[in-house]
Amino acid sequence: MGGFLFCVVLPIPIYATGEPFAAGIGAMEQTILATAAAYVIVWYCGRRLEAFPRVTLQGNIGYIAPVAAIAYATIAVVLLLLRSDYSRVQLFGSGFLAILWMAFVGQLKARYLARNYAVLPSSLVEAMPGLPTCHWLPFENVERDGIRVDAIVADLGAGLTERQVSALAGAAIAGVPVLDRRYIVETMTGRTPLGGLTPNEFGALLPSRQYLVVRRSIELLLTVLFVPIFLPMLAVVALTISLDSPGPIFFIQTRVGRRGRSFRMIKFRTMFHGASGPSFTAQGDSRITRVGWFLRRSRLDELPQFINVLKGDMSWVGPRPEALDLEQSYVRDIPHFALRSIIRPGITGWAQINQGYAHDHDEMRSKLEYDLFYLKHCSLWLDLVIVLRTFTVLFGGAGAR
Repeated sequence: MGGFLFCVVLPIPIYATGEPFAAGIGAMEQTILATAAAYVIVWYCGRRLEAFPRVTLQGNIGYIAPVAAIAYATIAVVLLLLRSDYSRVQLFGSGFLAILWMAFVGQLKARYLARNYAVLPSSLVEAMPGLPTCHWLPFENVERDGIRVDAIVADLGAGLTERQVSALAGAAIAGVPVLDRRYIVETMTGRTPLGGLTPNEFGALLPSRQYLVVRRSIELLLTVLFVPIFLPMLAVVALTISLDSPGPIFFIQTRVGRRGRSFRMIKFRTMFHGASGPSFTAQGDSRITRVGWFLRRSRLDELPQFINVLKGDMSWVGPRPEALDLEQSYVRDIPHFALRSIIRPGITGWAQINQGYAHDHDEMRSKLEYDLFYLKHCSLWLDLVIVLRTFTVLFGGAGAR
């Protein structure tokens, strides 16, 4: 409501030439309705996107600006198609105010909105995620001192005593939420812990058929629309590679895709032709060419994979496909690793934007937890979060190797 007043209502006296809505619907009234509709869209999208962990939409300009730009531009296009008269300065000025307001509120939330959680058993306090907006308190201290908490986080599989179970029941009766530790850790970190993962949870990793059909239709449409942009970029990068070092333009490697089926993934060549070595890339790898370093940092080496998207081997968003020999090693040594292949692999994904490059087994276990979280919660909203975060990663070069 505060944002609505700041972005829609307060600017009205600046451009109003009379009393709004007193003489029907004119340019002024259409501007008011347009700014109101655009702000509501921004607010709704913000609430949906911010529900995901590691998303601070209101405090991150990388999320705010695209959401506001798309919302206000969409309203402007609708008004143009309807041939409606409105104030363009006021409409897009409202969009700028929306960005300022959401950033301001985000700073307030990050600084002042902190929640207290009682942890049971208390020995798990140190293992809880370190977040500035969460205070983890031992359950015994909360009980003894009568501290007010927002919820109780309990390890329900830890064999609690009768007294502890009774205390949890009393808290629930008193209106204090009792949350499972695995659930709260997953919600706050964006990772599904491998420890304690049971076959009962495997069904939750299967995305709905409707979602997969809708997403496939959207990504095919967008890929075809962007082909005229991709082709000139492909030509420029291909010319640069050919001038930098001898060898083929493209690098084709067998990767493991959906349901364990292998496919040939296409990338721009970033290493010297004929260089031997492991399937993974080490830090400061001497096999990478001068142009290859830039292509890897900017992720332009992944651009030809839009061909794999059109062929159906990959999606724009999903778990990153691994080389065949590495995949076999990970499946053998890391429990549940094969679950990543439930859906098509992606050019970008939840693990890529949160962790970056990984190849050793400890890193891959962490990456698998991110991928399992994506499988459990995959939706068009989460895909939008990943796409927005990907642009931030591209500009910063984070996680490149």
